[in-house]
Amino acid sequence: MHADTARHPARGAAWGVASALSFSLSSVVGKDLLGSLGAVSLLLWRFSLSSAALWAALWVWRRRGGPDPRSVPWRPVLALGLLLGGLVFIGFLALERLDASVYIVLVYLYPGFVVLGSAALGRPLQRLTIVALAVISVGVVLTVPDVFTGVDGISVAGVLLALGQAVSFAVYLIVNERVVPAGSDGVVMAAWSNLGAAVFFVPLAAVDGVTVPDRPLLVLEVVLFALIPTVAATTTFFRALRHLDPGVLAMIMTLEVALAIVWSALFLGERITAVEALGATVVIVGVVLAQRAEPVVEDTVPTGI
Repeated sequence: MHADTARHPARGAAWGVASALSFSLSSVVGKDLLGSLGAVSLLLWRFSLSSAALWAALWVWRRRGGPDPRSVPWRPVLALGLLLGGLVFIGFLALERLDASVYIVLVYLYPGFVVLGSAALGRPLQRLTIVALAVISVGVVLTVPDVFTGVDGISVAGVLLALGQAVSFAVYLIVNERVVPAGSDGVVMAAWSNLGAAVFFVPLAAVDGVTVPDRPLLVLEVVLFALIPTVAATTTFFRALRHLDPGVLAMIMTLEVALAIVWSALFLGERITAVEALGATVVIVGVVLAQRAEPVVEDTVPTGI
């Protein structure tokens, strides 16, 4: 199978926006799931079903000439999937201990960690990247105006967990770019990564027990949660990473915050304040700047989309 062999930042930005959009829908399709299933069962179902869907798609695709899942360094990618499962679980633990507004501000420090980590590893740091990062950080803070009114009783453990998740996701992004061969297909990478995440929750579920969805609507929500903010989100994430620097992709992914506000208003009837709307707009401006900071030189890489 032959495909365009160039690195296209514009295409990567489009995949990144699609990934942020898919992840942002978790606030809609997963609204009632945590209370009904609990964190461990919810995440086990999420990654088990997403993994099954991706591997089924790969099996059919392979029979029709698609990519061989064994053609990539699957062991490190599977290990990164374990890291993905761990950092998602850490996020749930942090949210149990922190107000959502504090959590969002802390966890969305990860683009800064990605940019700094990449620079420490030798990637040139552009002035426009720094400007975009600053703009996005201001926008994220504005989307959670509760931070300005003060939050009582902030948990030190919650803060450490949220920062741990931010650092873990930064490591996940940086290492993925270095481990994944250029041109690797997003579906293949998502399949291995989701499988690793599912494996992470197996021992936790063995201890905690597994809650089975027992209502048709709940089953539908679980399936949608596995397909949209998991299958679609991770596949488009890996396709974006094929074309973008990790720092730029991390900044584009902050669109998730702005989009989640929109979905909450459209589907859940929540009111958007003027400050939240301003914050979402500032995030979008920062993302546009981040995309412009991506080098426009198209590097030749192996085949892939």
